[in-house]
Amino acid sequence: MRSGAGVGAALAAARGERGMSVAEVSAGTRIRVTLIQQMENEDFTGCGGPVYARGHIRSIARILMLDPEPLIAEYDQTHGRPPEGPVLPPRGFDPLTTKGGPGRQGFRRGPATVISLLSVCLLVGLAILLAPSGSGRSTDVVPGAATTTVTPSLPAGTMPAQPAVSTRPPTAPAAGVSVLVAVRGDPSWLEVRDESARVLLQQILQPGDSRTVTAARSMEIKMGNAGAVDVSCNGRNLGPSGGPGQVVTVRLGIGASGDCTVGNPTSR
Repeated sequence: MRSGAGVGAALAAARGERGMSVAEVSAGTRIRVTLIQQMENEDFTGCGGPVYARGHIRSIARILMLDPEPLIAEYDQTHGRPPEGPVLPPRGFDPLTTKGGPGRQGFRRGPATVISLLSVCLLVGLAILLAPSGSGRSTDVVPGAATTTVTPSLPAGTMPAQPAVSTRPPTAPAAGVSVLVAVRGDPSWLEVRDESARVLLQQILQPGDSRTVTAARSMEIKMGNAGAVDVSCNGRNLGPSGGPGQVVTVRLGIGASGDCTVGNPTSR
């Protein structure tokens, strides 16, 4: 973080260096465009409190490849207080475990306990006396006697239903562009659109994450950290499309022979 720069100014400067718009940061963090603009102007009142403000700062810093801890410390110093530990409620008098002290009387449970036990015993005895004797079939189990389990039988000529087995052959995958993006080393923000500019993927992927996206004819992939992203198109490994921290846009399509074609990548 630059010396003397506020949190909002540092985020705005890093966003400009990355060549990202406020809308792109909003899409990658799920934070409203207007709220990001307020934060870049040092206005954190719309965050809903210090806890949410710290979370927003952390999310924006990650997509801009910044260390969030100095920004959080600067925010705590200028806009809020560091988070405090949980406040435990004072230990009160527990009548079940604490004996009566000076000026207090212990919990008197003698008469109440006896009455409760007598009530329970009376109810159990009545339930045993009033229980039906059954319809002539004994349910007693004689020690050492073999027990037999009776299962209901179906009427004659009736067979149990069998699960239906589909004879339809599996549907073959449609021809088109199938792309696998895998992130290694450092996180990267990705945006993938198909030939109609429809968004197929818009997410920050962490190291070890991978996603598969498909399109009918072509797609455009924008990477916020191209050096950390490996791209494979229709089984062909294209490798990284740029250097670490470089914002690169790659266009992929299907050639006349059916192979995956790669357009010239553009970077900022």
